[in-house]
Amino acid sequence: MFRGLTKKFQEQFRLPKFPKEPIEENSLPFNIGSNVSIKNYNKYLENRELSGYKLEYNNGNVFIIDMCTQEHEDVVALLQRYLNVPNSNEIADPPIIVSGQPLRPNKTYVPRPPNPGPLNIGPRPSDTRGNPHARIICEVAVSQSYRGLKNKCDLWMSQQYVRCVLGIKLYDLRTTRNTHGQYNRSMKAKLWRQGMPTRKWHFGTVQKGSSVPTGCTAPGNPAYQINIPISDIFYDPPIPTIGYVPLVSYPRPAILDGNFTIDLYEIQQRVLESQLSI
Repeated sequence: MFRGLTKKFQEQFRLPKFPKEPIEENSLPFNIGSNVSIKNYNKYLENRELSGYKLEYNNGNVFIIDMCTQEHEDVVALLQRYLNVPNSNEIADPPIIVSGQPLRPNKTYVPRPPNPGPLNIGPRPSDTRGNPHARIICEVAVSQSYRGLKNKCDLWMSQQYVRCVLGIKLYDLRTTRNTHGQYNRSMKAKLWRQGMPTRKWHFGTVQKGSSVPTGCTAPGNPAYQINIPISDIFYDPPIPTIGYVPLVSYPRPAILDGNFTIDLYEIQQRVLESQLSI
């Protein structure tokens, strides 16, 4: 479970501890640590192996808030495909790094400023290895409540270098079926962008809290497409206090004029195909 962390180290520094038995979805959120400092939580994240769970830190407590169900992983994989489109199948040194659910620029094209320092002095790296802070974040929630998802997205948006957050909530399956024999499901997407009003879409087969169908019934409908400017990825302002002037080198400047386009109907269909039967 841990990479190079002894039991004595875990106890001494109050690190989270996963239960030995599998966790059921109906037991979420599940507390796995108390009185954990944010420093030790970050140390834990840097050293633990992937667990298949989504974690949240709240006032010293660490919770498992979601599980990597099939529909969760399929939505994440589809989002990654949409967000990789501007890379034009480049394998080596692509301009956009799509990693898990965050999206950040390649250091080749948005260099890290010299001696960035903490807090507001310069751009904060997304990890201890000096990678640029993620500019676009995608959060997908299945077991996690919508309120919890919204709070997390709002927290991301409090970071200056996060330019955009896309939150997707998949609600519980219904017992009714649509015309294709698939179990109905409500789904919601919300987009936060710095300096812009938030937008939301109900794109499941039925509206939340009712059996009224949504208009998300076919691909290519502009009303159910999300467009995010590719230029958001390369946001890199000057920092006069340390004399930092961005020296951005784009391999293909034309990509900055385009958008990431995400078709919510395709996400809906991927969820319906991968969800469990009742």
